[in-house]
Amino acid sequence: MVSQENKPTVAIVDEIEDIRVDQLHEIGRKASTGGWFVSERESVLLAHEDGSCSFYDITNSEEKAEYRPPAGLSPNLWGDCWLIRAAGADGCSGKYVVAASSGNALESGFCSWDFYTRDVRAFHVEDATVKSSRRLLGPRPSISLYRRSASSTIMVPENRQWWYRPCGPLLVSTASGQRVVKVYDIRDGDEVMKWELQKPVAVMDYSSPLHWRDSGRVVLAEAESVSLWDVNSLTPRALLSVSSNGRQISALHVDNTDAEVGGGVRRRFGSVEGNDGLFCTQDSINVLDFRLPSGMGLKVSKHGMHVQSISSRGDSIFVGCSDEQLSTASGKARSCIQQYSLRKGTLLGTYALPESNAHFHYSAISQVWGNTDVVMGVCGLGLFVFDTMHQEGQSSSLAVDYMKTHQIRDVIGPNDMYSPSFDYSASRVLVISRDRPAFWRYLF
Repeated sequence: MVSQENKPTVAIVDEIEDIRVDQLHEIGRKASTGGWFVSERESVLLAHEDGSCSFYDITNSEEKAEYRPPAGLSPNLWGDCWLIRAAGADGCSGKYVVAASSGNALESGFCSWDFYTRDVRAFHVEDATVKSSRRLLGPRPSISLYRRSASSTIMVPENRQWWYRPCGPLLVSTASGQRVVKVYDIRDGDEVMKWELQKPVAVMDYSSPLHWRDSGRVVLAEAESVSLWDVNSLTPRALLSVSSNGRQISALHVDNTDAEVGGGVRRRFGSVEGNDGLFCTQDSINVLDFRLPSGMGLKVSKHGMHVQSISSRGDSIFVGCSDEQLSTASGKARSCIQQYSLRKGTLLGTYALPESNAHFHYSAISQVWGNTDVVMGVCGLGLFVFDTMHQEGQSSSLAVDYMKTHQIRDVIGPNDMYSPSFDYSASRVLVISRDRPAFWRYLF
């Protein structure tokens, strides 16, 4: 005979399992400035405000390795990090942890470590006298506004934006508002290439103007154009220049065909043929096709919203945008994610975030992504998750429900995040807010 006292125990276990699905799992105690899933989604690589990086096993809730920076490194230098596979000096395959600046920073630089020995292989800090001509948009955040550790700083100079992007053993670097582009070797820190642009690098609020298309070509957003560069030889040469017709470029996304597979959404590339990348201006979404002499494959008209972030997957384009005029007039921030079809060249639907009394910069969507199941966008108010318009029982093509607004399925994280980003893989979502430890959660 089963005792009565066993019955509530089963119910309690079921309840605990339900709670764990929605539980936020904080990773360590250090504030994280960047990170993403690695090693087939079982681990996370994080960059921290103290200049270190950590390799964390989320399956067993255990830190596997810590990569310590050189002495005297400035705090909050890193904005991104990567796990790179590249041949070593002996020709054998090696793995490197690389951290670098991303966006606004007091200083700029990068550091690489041997993944196995944890030794520093390269370290470089840019000349601090190089400055951008752009000023910080919106009010500078105060220490009372965000939960910050005592050792950190969030004051940023006149919006000095630095960008780094790796591809194999090479790391390309530039600064918004500048004309110089450099390429470094992550294995020893040597500068292997340098060239100057005719126009300064574009300044974008939440999107990098610098991307690899593949191991031999680099894409740059310049003032009023997007250019493709061949870097296979020691003398870089421009292959294409796609004009923005005098419009300011607000977001750029490029599919890197040599990106490593096995991490989260940031490492995936799922473009359709003829879609090498995308860039946005005030009135259009421009689809890049570098096989064509013009470099332009498709132009999709858009109106009324300012784009901060963009991504593509399959036939869909996902755009994170906000209505800044309405926000300024009403005092309420209004942002949304718009989904467009590449084949149709039209808007398929809108995923609206709720209006907020927060300053519109806090509701600006800094990263967006979607597939046939979910659409995600992150801003200072949290990570917003929506069910896609694809309905069960329909074909793999998207449902035709133009201008339909979809309801929020989930909001993950607090509503006071600072410079947030996210990664998603295998039903797990990783959220970074640069003023606190990273955390992850099951989505389903």
